[in-house]
Amino acid sequence: MARNEYVLFKGAVRLGVPYLQNYKGDPHYVIVGEDANGKPFNIVTNVKSDSSLTGPAGYLVLYLWNQYFDHPMIADLARLPAGIATSNFPKLDYVHDKRLLDLSAMRPIPLDTKDEHNDINALLNEMLQLDMSASGVDYVYKTPGYSDDRLGWKPVKEVTVYGFGFLFEPGKDGLHETHMNQGNPKPGKGSHIKDHSNENGVFQDGAVMVEVDGKFQALFVAFQTQLVPTDNRGRPIAGQSHPILDGTE
Repeated sequence: MARNEYVLFKGAVRLGVPYLQNYKGDPHYVIVGEDANGKPFNIVTNVKSDSSLTGPAGYLVLYLWNQYFDHPMIADLARLPAGIATSNFPKLDYVHDKRLLDLSAMRPIPLDTKDEHNDINALLNEMLQLDMSASGVDYVYKTPGYSDDRLGWKPVKEVTVYGFGFLFEPGKDGLHETHMNQGNPKPGKGSHIKDHSNENGVFQDGAVMVEVDGKFQALFVAFQTQLVPTDNRGRPIAGQSHPILDGTE
């Protein structure tokens, strides 16, 4: 199982913080949301892999952006109150819920932090309706190991964000692992790939969804190291599982 507790956060988008050149630490885009009481909450999403040896497209993550997301869960999401949900919310499973997404349609997406043209930063900026023509707002990205001075931008209209992932502990002020959380193989001895096999599970996948003017969009992210199909514990199946990208770009 993955670390910490699997949750959903629903709230109003207040700031989008893309990952730009010269930023320190792991490459994460930060979405700053706000609950019904105005308390901020950070949703962080990976913009590249933690390994440079992940597949034919290098360190790039795989993505599928559904700009017209339509799923039975939408009604349940709309009824949820703003804030952190730890129960009674839709659980995501990229592999076993065939209505959620078409895994075969996932493709690598660039991280071009210099120009931000057609890359994952630009995609999230657009999803969040950010006004990138305005001056950036100072934002301090804090982690247990370091702090980083970054810039964020505000949305031009009302956007509701739904973040699926694992809760930060002990602060409970954010979530991470907003990507597929199954199909991680056990690396062989001497492999340069990090071992994420202990994070495998079913109906615990992450994603970022937004609601704008009553319509939903969804961003699904996975890594080139992850294999499908998976068994009922989210583990690759010997002799059957293969990379999502399956050797193509």
